Amino acid sequence: MPLAIKVFEVVEPLSLEELALRLRGYGVLEVEEVEGREYEIGFRVEDLEIREGELRGVFEESFIASLSYRGEEVRVPVSVQTDFRFVERGDRTFLAVAAKKARANRVASRIAAAVSARKGAVIEAYLREEDLRRLYEERPGAVKVVVFTDVRLPDVDKLTLYGGQLAESGLYNEYLRLGRVWYAVFETEGGLVVGVARNCVITFFSKIDPEEAFEFVKEKIMPLIAAAVSRS
Repeated sequence: MPLAIKVFEVVEPLSLEELALRLRGYGVLEVEEVEGREYEIGFRVEDLEIREGELRGVFEESFIASLSYRGEEVRVPVSVQTDFRFVERGDRTFLAVAAKKARANRVASRIAAAVSARKGAVIEAYLREEDLRRLYEERPGAVKVVVFTDVRLPDVDKLTLYGGQLAESGLYNEYLRLGRVWYAVFETEGGLVVGVARNCVITFFSKIDPEEAFEFVKEKIMPLIAAAVSRS
């Protein structure tokens, strides 16, 4: 399965040490009985560690799932662990969550509630259209897919181009006049096939070690993220 990472920004000024202090021991757990055995369900933060300008941790969610086995419903305890990292870059702090959009949003929301009582202390990160295009337009032959939104055509909300050489095609330039690039899939110089959306969901379609994926996001995506007051 592709590995996804979504990036958020911490707009409340908090050091990594302060973030760690507020997250350590954070969780909401209760006990539920299944087949005579008790299980903790809920969520908790584990394995916090400050290393190399990052605060690393694991967000664990536990719940009881109902599964079907030969026509019989079976209740089974399940735990899902999600890696996250706070990363300092200059005077900005980002939160990267290794999950697809829905789960990443849920984890970020829980973490935000722990680190600040102020609504909006952790917000969705965002790439300007021109910055997303900078990631692939210098290597047009490496582009696999480009998705355009805000299309100014009747009854058309989205346009998608597939195939090689998109960024140098006349159709690509025509679509740029009609809409705005929202998402692109391209091959990096290192040979990775990556999808990047303007709401900072990065999907790795190539097999990659999670550590390398976080490093890619840190080095290639975070420097391009728009300031909260400039998101055109």
